[in-house]
Amino acid sequence: MGRTGAFLLTMTLLFVSLMPFACGPSSTLDENMEFDTSGRALVDFAATDVAYGNSTAPASQFTQPDGSVVDYMFARQVIELSFTFQNAGTSLTPADAVLTMEVWHPIGFVVKSWTANISIAGGQSTIETVEWTPEAAHSHLSDDGTLSGGYILRGSVDAGVLDGNDANDVYDENIIVAIYHDKVENALCGDTDGDGSYDCPNALSANVPMWIGAGYEVGNDNAVKDEGQFQMVSPTSNSAEGSKHLQIAKDTGVYISNRHDRMRWAWLTSTQSCDDPGHGLGYGELDGVLSPVYNVNICKIQIKGFDFVSIQARVQAWGTMGNGDEVRLEADTNIEQRYLNLSEANIGATSGMWTPVIWNMTDVFPNQNYAFSFLFDSDNSGATQGIHVDDLMLFGIERVDDYTIDLDCNDPLGGVYTVIPADPSPPSLQCTITNNGYRTITPNLYSIVSNSSWMSQFPIRIESTEPLDRDNFVTIMPIEPGNTSEFWINLSIPAGSNVETVSWSLWVNDSVNGLNKGARVLDVTVDSSYSANFRQKTISNPAMTLPPSSTGNVTMTLQNTGNEPASWSFGAYFDDSLWSLSDLEWFDSSGSPITQISVDKGGTVEVIAQLTAPVQATPGTVEITLLTNAVPPASAQSTWKIYVDVPIVTDLTMSAISNEITVPSNGQAQQIEIGFVNNGNSDENYNLSILADFRLQASLSSVETGVMDAFGGDTVTYVLLPMPFGLPPDVYLIDVTATSQTDPSYSVVQQIRLNVPPTYEVVVEDLDMSGQTFSAGESCRTGQWEVQNIGNMDDQFSIETGGSDLISVELRNSNGQILSPSQTPMISPGSSYNVTFCYSFLEGTSGSQTLTLTATSLNYDGSGTTPSDSGSAVFDVGTQGWVNVLGPNAQTIEKVNPPTILTFEIHNRHPTMTQQIRLDLDSNEMTAYGFNPRINELDREFQLGPDQRRTVQIEIDPSELAMSNLDEDSKLLNFTLEIDADLDTVEYVQSVTFVRISLIDEEASSGIAWGSIAAISASVVVIIGLIAVLSQVVMGTRDIEDEVSDLAEYQSSIEEKYRSISPAPEIANAPPIAPAPVMEPVATTLTSPTPSTGPPLPVSGLPDGWTMEQWEHYGQQWLDQQGL
Repeated sequence: MGRTGAFLLTMTLLFVSLMPFACGPSSTLDENMEFDTSGRALVDFAATDVAYGNSTAPASQFTQPDGSVVDYMFARQVIELSFTFQNAGTSLTPADAVLTMEVWHPIGFVVKSWTANISIAGGQSTIETVEWTPEAAHSHLSDDGTLSGGYILRGSVDAGVLDGNDANDVYDENIIVAIYHDKVENALCGDTDGDGSYDCPNALSANVPMWIGAGYEVGNDNAVKDEGQFQMVSPTSNSAEGSKHLQIAKDTGVYISNRHDRMRWAWLTSTQSCDDPGHGLGYGELDGVLSPVYNVNICKIQIKGFDFVSIQARVQAWGTMGNGDEVRLEADTNIEQRYLNLSEANIGATSGMWTPVIWNMTDVFPNQNYAFSFLFDSDNSGATQGIHVDDLMLFGIERVDDYTIDLDCNDPLGGVYTVIPADPSPPSLQCTITNNGYRTITPNLYSIVSNSSWMSQFPIRIESTEPLDRDNFVTIMPIEPGNTSEFWINLSIPAGSNVETVSWSLWVNDSVNGLNKGARVLDVTVDSSYSANFRQKTISNPAMTLPPSSTGNVTMTLQNTGNEPASWSFGAYFDDSLWSLSDLEWFDSSGSPITQISVDKGGTVEVIAQLTAPVQATPGTVEITLLTNAVPPASAQSTWKIYVDVPIVTDLTMSAISNEITVPSNGQAQQIEIGFVNNGNSDENYNLSILADFRLQASLSSVETGVMDAFGGDTVTYVLLPMPFGLPPDVYLIDVTATSQTDPSYSVVQQIRLNVPPTYEVVVEDLDMSGQTFSAGESCRTGQWEVQNIGNMDDQFSIETGGSDLISVELRNSNGQILSPSQTPMISPGSSYNVTFCYSFLEGTSGSQTLTLTATSLNYDGSGTTPSDSGSAVFDVGTQGWVNVLGPNAQTIEKVNPPTILTFEIHNRHPTMTQQIRLDLDSNEMTAYGFNPRINELDREFQLGPDQRRTVQIEIDPSELAMSNLDEDSKLLNFTLEIDADLDTVEYVQSVTFVRISLIDEEASSGIAWGSIAAISASVVVIIGLIAVLSQVVMGTRDIEDEVSDLAEYQSSIEEKYRSISPAPEIANAPPIAPAPVMEPVATTLTSPTPSTGPPLPVSGLPDGWTMEQWEHYGQQWLDQQGL
């Protein structure tokens, strides 16, 4: 090159270098952008900014609690997005790049994407504008009022290999997307203040969310009475947002009492449809209650709880409420309501002190639609200015259908596996899928290997939450949002696989649209190896059953699973020393003996293992390990265990010491020995059973023989014969059976003949009289004594009584007549006869008294001792000391009123038993003088627990006539308190002194003498008439006594029937009537019969043998025992 050429080249380079200084900056270059020019690349594309909103639809601003301001937009509104990109390189030559603008959902998927191609020189920039309409809100308002959440706006640039700096190629910006903002500027209400004009002066528009008021009947939200008290405050008032807000106060400055008003969030529609008209809040619900009030179709806005992961409402309010009054935010499903009470929200109290109130409604109705309202309730107490409300904002995270997952697998080898054909430890992955989305998902798992020949052998198995599907394509059970599902995936390496590397892939796809959500790819390398799979062709356990010395075959399959040809030999191991290799031979599939066999790689052959059981093989299962070894130079082994069952050979000898015996039926037990010898080849135990006439009551001394040693072990058992009384004379066959426990189909029977001769026996029962007490001197009581023929022949028995001389006894037949002669009728074997006896105790008898009854056989055949038996009965007569009575001292009664109350203490001294106590009075001596002591009705019968005490009262209410007619100035009279208890009888005598009184004064006695004479004359006439009536009664009584004598025996049977309860006390006969004292005649007054105090009578009337007085005292106890 010449000098001129070199000069021109130098000047050209200098000119190019000065060009940036000569040219002005790019019109699109950010004037505030600073650049580091030191070491800068020629081409350096960068994403520098992302903005949203424009002058027509600017971003809204929200003030955080710390005073900072964040921008946000609204769902279902068009948003302008501006992405700024720049070439910060030094090259003046334009360079090409691809721009990508994306909207990312926080859970990790791209919602919207745009691309553009640019070509700009260093120092130049460009702004790309796109429009995006978010279909779902993503925002969250915390309880302290902090707004967060949002999508990610991402700008990225790719200039390929020319870009000298990749670190600034991506720029992210967050955009919060709210649900809705209602400034509470539109409302529909009536003339709440009565001034003739509507109190919601805004213009009405269809399809625009607004607030519609109504007043409801208290307790009935389906009954509207007027337009309510909510009103829209005029534009000149101080509002939190816009120029209007809602209040409940009237022009008077306070709200009205007894109100139940609601401002419903809704919109007006000219049709019957409540589909979303474009406001972005979705479909609503026609309000059938509110629409007739304003004569227009009204759609309630419906918040869909199931569409939101979270949702918050924020309103602003100020004011106060009177006690019992409240303004609330209401969520209403038409069936159930939830509230946030603004009256309790600590809001500002004075005008203009607007306070934000946040209601987290995430868990209010998470799976239902609900309406939103302002609700005002007041009672009839004091009222205030009320609460003002304004500025409703809704924030939330809406559920979206798209989702991402986290696929985590336990892969310690980093995705590289080395295996051999038919690897015993093949690759296995434990994986988890986490649902990052907002809805429940049902993913598909799909796995394959790159070598398609493997797939024909179904080598992949997936174990997941789906229990019925385990192949290489599985749809797992649904995964809830945020939850994790676990699964295992296993890869079996096919036998004979070539030496190669294959790819093993796992995909997780969406089950609806098939889109891939995650994947794993692993490399599997197959090495060269020798291996085999040796197994039973038809698997069974046990493989065979071989009695001693018998032979059986097991067919085995041998597969050369390695990837090299090899020859194989055979052998075995035995877990029983009786077995050895001499008991095993090998044959090929044609039956020819072999010692080894050749198999190509992947090939399969059949071989036969023939086993012969040893002569001395003991019963049980023998484990045999069959094995094959690769013939050198190859080296490999494969084994398979089989189990051979050696059965038990059973052989039992069984013999009785005597096959025929004769034993009488006399209750004396007999036993017969039976011997057993085990001739089998194993220790054996036999179950024993006996079969005989049930009347023998035969049994065995043991239910099994116990273990007997093989080859001659022996033992004995016994047949037990109790020889019960009454067993008919006959020949009885007894079969004893021994059944093998090992083989229940094997059994041996031994038969024994039993001869039973005629037998005569009798038994007389002992009568149990415990728990009863008896009194001396009482009338005869009846009982029955059972005489049983326990022999095996018909028999008749003589009867004799003995025992205490203080007991009077009569034997009677079933008709109540004296038993003569003293013997039973003929009694068949096993039957019995009840001997009736009537017994009483002589006066003065006390303590335990014993009575015996002896029965002796009359038909005995004369051999041996005459059969006879005696029974006894022990009676506790008189006081036994189990009941104690403590009464008052001797009493004196000197006047008529008030009645005298005597108190007695009854003590149950028994330490463990509760006693039923029955009280009665013997007051014949007092009755003769006209005094009638009475037991308190509540004290007549009661229970006393062990060592318990109770006081009872006896009332004496003497009449003036009885007190004045005493034949002495003072008269000592007695009555007896009779206590009849379950374990004792006690009589307590109480003394009472009565003092005679005078009916008239001595001074007045002379004045009434003649009147007394007239009264006496009248009394004489009355007495004569009474004597005549008495004579008729006495004659009638004789007839009744005759009837009573006929019923004596019937009464005895009734006494026996009701022996389980204490007998009703007998009513004492009236004492002889004392001569009537001379006294003035008194007027006779007829009295009505005293009504019964006892329980209602049963339908059948009084029980047999009872009187009404007995029923009054003891009827309730009888009803309780009968279950009535």
